[in-house]
Amino acid sequence: MTDQQANVTGLRREWVAALIFMALGGALLIAVVVVAILSPPKMIAPAPARNVAVQRQLAIALCNAGLASAQGFALVPAYTKLASDLVQVGGVKGRYTCFAQTDAARYQITFDLMCRDLNKPKCVNLYSVMQDGGGTIYQRR
Repeated sequence: MTDQQANVTGLRREWVAALIFMALGGALLIAVVVVAILSPPKMIAPAPARNVAVQRQLAIALCNAGLASAQGFALVPAYTKLASDLVQVGGVKGRYTCFAQTDAARYQITFDLMCRDLNKPKCVNLYSVMQDGGGTIYQRR
């Protein structure tokens, strides 16, 4: 056997190994693509409408309690209504801010929630009442 024949058989073995490696790599690539296509996407389910409605009702109840407290101290007129059903959570734990309005003015009512029973008058502790464009009406020290 000559040197050239030995090189040809060695090259033939290397080509067979390369073809096997390419076939296995191609099969692996196809498997990855199939798995990616067939697997369902991971999505976070949106909050059910029931939870959104409950959160909205809680926000309205919380803001109504804050508004009732401000009206109880005669800081805002008795005919003041909530401007929206949104409540802002303050930087202090248990502090909330709601917005109220009359035909003539808008108010920002900030209060601390002292308990979970909103029907108790001492559950809501007013922190501040501010009128848009009119400054601070009340500020707890």
